[in-house]
Amino acid sequence: MIFKGHFDPLKAPLDFNKLTIFTKSEKQKDIRKEYFYKDYKVSKIIDYRNGIISEYEHSDDNFVVKFYLFEDTINEAKFDSIKKLTYSNEKKIREVLINIENEKEVKIYTGEFEYLGDDLSFERYTYDDEEAYRIKHEWNKTKSVNLITHLDEPDKVKYTFNKNGFLTECLYFKYEGSVKKTLYEYKDQRLFKLIEFPHLEYKKTILGKIKIVGEAQFMDETEYYYCENGLLEKEIIKDYETKELQNTIHYEYEK
Repeated sequence: MIFKGHFDPLKAPLDFNKLTIFTKSEKQKDIRKEYFYKDYKVSKIIDYRNGIISEYEHSDDNFVVKFYLFEDTINEAKFDSIKKLTYSNEKKIREVLINIENEKEVKIYTGEFEYLGDDLSFERYTYDDEEAYRIKHEWNKTKSVNLITHLDEPDKVKYTFNKNGFLTECLYFKYEGSVKKTLYEYKDQRLFKLIEFPHLEYKKTILGKIKIVGEAQFMDETEYYYCENGLLEKEIIKDYETKELQNTIHYEYEK
């Protein structure tokens, strides 16, 4: 999910045809992902960390993504699955995932999406064995809080936005008593800093509010730096408490 002020690599960066995301040391350049663009749309993504190649075929607002898996080299990638996405009025209304098994297509699930005005309100994923997985989206009256509830699992996500529509906090409840907290800061209407608290203990008050009761551990903060043309240039990741440098992620654009 891409939020206001956050960089979206699926959209072609100006008139560039390729984006490479990498880390580097004195000895080598470690490529994480490569994005390729055609006609201002993403055409292929190579994810070296997870060994996945995604090829995009666009048709008006609809598109198909073909996934190939590899381990040691992309030259040995094998056709794995297809995802077909259908849009209406720029909103995704249908998603179908198909696996490739013994060179045959096997449907895994069909996803259907409902909206209330411009906002996504409900997701339903129906699997081949007719089992359903449901996700409910709810906004408060001021559009400052979006609560996402996974009806078939304990997962809940609470997004909080400021009056200008920028995401400021995300609380991800994986199970009762534990929450991952992420804070967001902005500069010049672009994401400037992200602070992650991966595991916090909490309890609910009598009024149902969340109260943090455990000490935060393993916190990171990421600062985002941009080129003069507005494109993301690098991410600098530090330990939140010591400010010790953990990693630097670079963004390189090619025509």
